Amino acid sequence: MKLEEFIIYLLDKKEINKEVLDKSLDISDFPLAYKILNGISDSDFIRTILNPKRFGEIDLARGDLLNHNLCKEKEIKQSAIKFIDELVKQSKLRFKFSQYSSTSSKKNNKISKNIILGIDLGTTNTLASIVENGKAISIPMKNGERILPSVISINKKNQFDIGENAVRQQLINPEETFYSIKRFIGRRSDEFSFSFADQYPFEIDLEEDKLCIYSKRLDRKFECEELSAQLLLTIKANAETYLDTSIQDCVITVPAYFDNNQRVATKRAAQIAGLNVKRLISEPTAAAFAYGISKKDTKSVTLVLDLGGGTFDISLVRSEGKDLESFSVIAHSGERDLGGDDYTNSLVETIIKSIQKENKDVNINPTIKNLIREEAIKAKHAISFQEEIDIDFPMLPTIDNQIISYKYTLDKKSFERISKKHTDLIERVIKNFLALEKVKTQKFTKVVLVGGASRMPLFTKLIKKLTKIEPQIDTNPDEVISHGAAYCAEYTLSGIVEKTIIDVTPLSLGIRTFGDIHSEIIPPNTVLPTRKTREFSTIDDYQQEVEVKVYQGNRKIASDNVFLNSFTLADIESARAGIPKIDVTFEIDLDGILKVAARDRLTKANKSINILNSLDISDEEIKKLRSIALSMAEEDVKKTIFSEKVKQLKTWKNIFDDIPSPEISSDSQFLLDRVENCLNEIHKSGEDPDYLIESLKKIIERQSSFSI
Repeated sequence: MKLEEFIIYLLDKKEINKEVLDKSLDISDFPLAYKILNGISDSDFIRTILNPKRFGEIDLARGDLLNHNLCKEKEIKQSAIKFIDELVKQSKLRFKFSQYSSTSSKKNNKISKNIILGIDLGTTNTLASIVENGKAISIPMKNGERILPSVISINKKNQFDIGENAVRQQLINPEETFYSIKRFIGRRSDEFSFSFADQYPFEIDLEEDKLCIYSKRLDRKFECEELSAQLLLTIKANAETYLDTSIQDCVITVPAYFDNNQRVATKRAAQIAGLNVKRLISEPTAAAFAYGISKKDTKSVTLVLDLGGGTFDISLVRSEGKDLESFSVIAHSGERDLGGDDYTNSLVETIIKSIQKENKDVNINPTIKNLIREEAIKAKHAISFQEEIDIDFPMLPTIDNQIISYKYTLDKKSFERISKKHTDLIERVIKNFLALEKVKTQKFTKVVLVGGASRMPLFTKLIKKLTKIEPQIDTNPDEVISHGAAYCAEYTLSGIVEKTIIDVTPLSLGIRTFGDIHSEIIPPNTVLPTRKTREFSTIDDYQQEVEVKVYQGNRKIASDNVFLNSFTLADIESARAGIPKIDVTFEIDLDGILKVAARDRLTKANKSINILNSLDISDEEIKKLRSIALSMAEEDVKKTIFSEKVKQLKTWKNIFDDIPSPEISSDSQFLLDRVENCLNEIHKSGEDPDYLIESLKKIIERQSSFSI
């Protein structure tokens, strides 16, 4: 028996049992087969290759198998790689044939399966999940990891590197490597101080109204939505490869304390990446939802505390009924500028001061700052398990180009002291939340911790002290939010999500009135969706118009809150001050996005706007940004996206070929020639597959009408 014959036999058997192992001894051209098979027989990855559910799993399993200890043994390494590669090759051929064979000979226009991706777009990491056989699973990246670091870098080719590739550039290319973008998305420059911006090695532009990230290499400003879109593009392309289908829809999680502008900006980032957001869901809500489903906890009140890289959220959620058919958020609170990054930044600042105290001539350039940050992150993680740790810096440059070494010793108590202002703020937020009337009346029995920073012992200790409950630690804090988004996506597909997941608005919404007063229309923790109206009047005699300025926040002074947008209502009743009656209506959808309307009762004059963003951009600009994003995306992302479009184009070409029809026009024939060229040349053609698909659809409609 030859190796190829044996592998076909193995794929037929679909498992490695004693019979298969005995058979492997008869392979004439590959004597090491028995040893290789026996060495990897208990691996889940070999079982995946023998029984793949989707095409993308095969390559991912191959990558994991090649990291197996067996493949690292010198005397067997090359043979093991050869065996695995031959098995992978045959598995792919078989999978493709099975897919082809299962397809009906009658063509239809269904291109892809109906899949909605659940995405956790995080400050530190980004990941995606789907529900399979009733259970949420994280989609692995090409390297086998489930997590994509939320880091974006512009390389020497003026293209984006994303994730691990970008992380590797932090030390060699610090000024062009961007992270913690989620902290800035959808926010105005005046919300930040220059000292805050100085904490980062890359340039944060605060000169314009809208905060942007500046690239010296490209000499251009990037809106934060553009950079977040790159993460979503990578996640989308990876999921399409893994699932072997195109994806258009998603559910994205956002911090509960994100304001309207930040939520809109997140949706815009998805648009730039070519994704349609079916729903935005608060991160602690998603976490509690996932926790409840995974534990089959059908009746409970749970306190969820989410300490991520850039935000801190706290929510009280109730689940009741069979299969979580009723799941509601009682209250939200939090702090949008508080997270693991702040603990890291404080440690970095302390280390720099300590270095400069001993040697003022040390050159703390962007590269050195990133080096210190990298070591600070490692130390922050290590101090969770060790009482003390030494942070070594063997090669620090001085201003006069000398090299010095430095050692900084960090212990648990000093870390707690360095972090005290952040921990005190967390404690204050929790105490204020527990004092809310809505919360005091509820008796919660479970506390769930979410977010990477929640692993810090000082955080766990604080929560236990304040709640008198041992926090649940049997869920993966990195994945649970993404899993919750996937469950939400699954409920969206079933059409019952609106009845199932009831969320609340985290912040007060209102308008600015005389004396810079924030006149509340929708109070915090109002159940979504909601619609509320409040009556106002004029402050000047015979006033012809009023300006409606919309703010979001829990402060009594309007200018202390976040300005969202404004509009003018004209042609109001001409009368003495206080006589005109003007109704201002606020309407918020399930995503927490606001629409505002004003109406004069007498004149019937009215005006309404969707409060998209005080710094909004048009649909045309979004299309332009999408084009730029794709052109600068990593090569493998571009190839994946293009290939999916080509796959769709091929499907429509097959549909066309199956339609009996009269002779087509010369214009149609010209288009078909371009379609053929695109399919034959793939990436070299320069054609836009989307345009060709739409044009081909129109020809098919016309040809079909002739053939009926």
